[in-house]
Amino acid sequence: MPFGFIDYPHRMNRFVAFWFVVHTILAFYFKPKYALDDTINCLCFAILGCFLGNIMVWVRLESYEARRLLTIEKETDVLTGLSNRRKLFEILANLETANIEKPSGIMMIDIDHFKEFNDNYGHTAGDRYLNSFGKVLNAYTQNFRLHFYRYGGEEFVALAYGFDENKLLSIAENLRIAIQNMEMDGYRKTVSIGVAYCGNQPVQNYEKIIDQADNAVYAAKHSGRNTVCLAFTN
Repeated sequence: MPFGFIDYPHRMNRFVAFWFVVHTILAFYFKPKYALDDTINCLCFAILGCFLGNIMVWVRLESYEARRLLTIEKETDVLTGLSNRRKLFEILANLETANIEKPSGIMMIDIDHFKEFNDNYGHTAGDRYLNSFGKVLNAYTQNFRLHFYRYGGEEFVALAYGFDENKLLSIAENLRIAIQNMEMDGYRKTVSIGVAYCGNQPVQNYEKIIDQADNAVYAAKHSGRNTVCLAFTN
């Protein structure tokens, strides 16, 4: 983050103080008759300059913080606290054009029978569950290089980095079991997970990989739900 400019006023204040001392010494040496008035004037302007400089820094920081918070608000799903679909597709667009690390796989996660859950317990309970679910996914990123995004409704996408196919499937299975065994907001739910492995091959269209992971989710649901299914990629 561009915080380098924060340090500049402190260095400038020291710079001003140094030259104020030098100016005062020279004034008393060369112009002793006017040295006191000159020193007072110089001190007043130095203090005023430092004060105005610090105000400008504060204004710049406030402006930067406001822009930062606005960006976070636009890119974050309010309900779950995860990055939203807009942010996901921004990342995917950068992956296709920029020379940056590419994900080794994509997971699509769907909460099983969530529509029925909302119908039975109400949307307020559903929202609370999604909030808890988002916290669980976010905590999972502490142990694995996974970036989670809310794709829509009860669907979530994870971009995985640095895993081979077997490890990626193992992580997905661990996540499935963890959610199955975890009580969130007083309820226990299961998930179906579709995994699309990219490997080291160049990917021209990551939306296609997401579609493959989504198809794998449907295959998992047709297999009885609460399972992990590997997508067929080509």
